[in-house]
Amino acid sequence: MRDSLTCMPYLPRLTADTVRWHYHEDDHRSEEAIEQICCELAELLHDAWHTVKSRAADNRSTDPSLHRLMANLRLKGLDVTADACVLSLWVPGRGGHDLLHARTGERMTAALSEEARTEVRVANCANRLQWTRGIDCSERSPVALPVLPDPETVRRAETHLDAVVEGLVVKDGPQAGSQRLLLALERRLGLSADAFWGDRPDGLVTLRCTQGDARRLISLGVPAQPSPAGTFEKNVAFTLTDRQCREFADVVVANS
Repeated sequence: MRDSLTCMPYLPRLTADTVRWHYHEDDHRSEEAIEQICCELAELLHDAWHTVKSRAADNRSTDPSLHRLMANLRLKGLDVTADACVLSLWVPGRGGHDLLHARTGERMTAALSEEARTEVRVANCANRLQWTRGIDCSERSPVALPVLPDPETVRRAETHLDAVVEGLVVKDGPQAGSQRLLLALERRLGLSADAFWGDRPDGLVTLRCTQGDARRLISLGVPAQPSPAGTFEKNVAFTLTDRQCREFADVVVANS
């Protein structure tokens, strides 16, 4: 069966569920207001689509390209953006998609805009040269702007981490010493080590690092013997208890 509106006895009615409201930073309307607008737009565009499609069928002899375009499109929904209602369409193939993004598509959206009395446009999709059939021509999902961290919050976090490294903030637990040591190695020596904790009361931890970083730790007097740790880049291991981690963290801080 061909997936075409020419095969459908009726046009499935758009509902508010098929209308997506894209993120607008300055839009402060309530959810109820947005829901009502979506319902009204769905009703308007459904009726406008039916009217323009029927008119194109009546004028198929004088405007065959518009009739061919609309006869093979499937209206899936709408994307409400800041500047227009964007049609969410299923297009059977590349030929129809080319028509949609050319003058024929412009005439179609102009007719829909006039009939619905609201601005309608085709999505700025990137599928024209990527697929040959079954093209989903829709607006991309809205992406909210990232929230930048508050500078004062960042400053307080940095101050807290420095206090942990200095030993001014002491945490309890079998992994507190190793976590402080890892912070001290990274923040004071620029040394990054992978940590693997053992399930033991004395908080056993194995640090894996590169050979160059291992030599730096040995020169500082790390209280553990180096051992091989596989064939990866961080292939030297040191195993320490939580007490040894606390003591060695003091050494790292004193020598940085």
